[in-house]
Amino acid sequence: MEAIEQAIRNALAKSDANNPAIRQKIYESAWGAHERSLAANGALDDDQREDRRERLKASIIRIEKEIQTVGELTPPPPPASVEERLEPVMPDDTIPSIEPASRVEPTLSAMPEANLGTPDSVAEEAVVADNYRPERLQQRGSRKTEHKKASGFSKLLILFALLAVALGLLWVVASGIVNQKPSSAPPMTADTRTNSESQEPVKEGQVASESTWITIFDPADSTGVSVAGRAMASVDGDQLEKFLRIKSPGEADDISFAVGQGVLEQLVGTNAVFDIIAKTQDGTSTQIAVSCDFGNLGDCGRTRFDVSDANGEYLVQKQFPADKQPAAGGVIKINSDVSQAGKSVDIISIRVQITN
Repeated sequence: MEAIEQAIRNALAKSDANNPAIRQKIYESAWGAHERSLAANGALDDDQREDRRERLKASIIRIEKEIQTVGELTPPPPPASVEERLEPVMPDDTIPSIEPASRVEPTLSAMPEANLGTPDSVAEEAVVADNYRPERLQQRGSRKTEHKKASGFSKLLILFALLAVALGLLWVVASGIVNQKPSSAPPMTADTRTNSESQEPVKEGQVASESTWITIFDPADSTGVSVAGRAMASVDGDQLEKFLRIKSPGEADDISFAVGQGVLEQLVGTNAVFDIIAKTQDGTSTQIAVSCDFGNLGDCGRTRFDVSDANGEYLVQKQFPADKQPAAGGVIKINSDVSQAGKSVDIISIRVQITN
């Protein structure tokens, strides 16, 4: 502490020691340097660190009282001069002569005076020496202890939570919940029909919540896709979403998606909705044309849809006759750009649902 007190006195001697704000700044600088030194010294425990803080605080209070009482700071004593001390000359045949040794006084290197420099501009505030101790520095010593207590409490909570989960799992197994037999109700199949007597026709953008979807096209299987003219189609995408990118340079350049005969047999005598999930490339839009050919079951006309770069569902509704059976499969045809500008469209899925 003597070295730190000497460093504080040196800094005050080189500045305006009668200015309370400057003294406050020097005290804070000394305190901060001392805290950094304590943090770097891992050999000290909390009690030793607290003792050193109290000793530094006492030095600051002593210096401040000296200034307030005397009106000035007692200048530090000059360093003692180093004198050479010569040993008596011994005879040559006894002990060899020893060269004079010089003793150098220790210097203050633990706290450079540069860290206690005078600030360029400070606020004019009074310094209360008896209550001096920066709160932000005073709390550092107790933070580690609080952190250790919080860490131990957290571990205890985690242990109790794991124990509660284990007990819950044991109760579930013991109660037989996981051994319950499956329901005897038969699973729904693709040809399941709803029993509603009356139902409004599905409008564009609306999908009935009943029944089961029958998949017509999925990017994982593009064997049922064919192109006409200069049309192009290729599977693209990433692990999260696959799609079929189609492109129609001209009006007759359609991409066809096969609808199996077995699917058409399920749709006989029903009102069905075909759902085309599609989007364009980022920042683009286009107008597509959708048509279909189901052989002796008829067609669905030609419908246009405006497609954006967000996933959208585009619905085509058809009433299938009840007095006919399909002789073969059918197709759904899509032209990706009615304006014939060659814009592409990403087809994510095509499916059908019975709505009555």
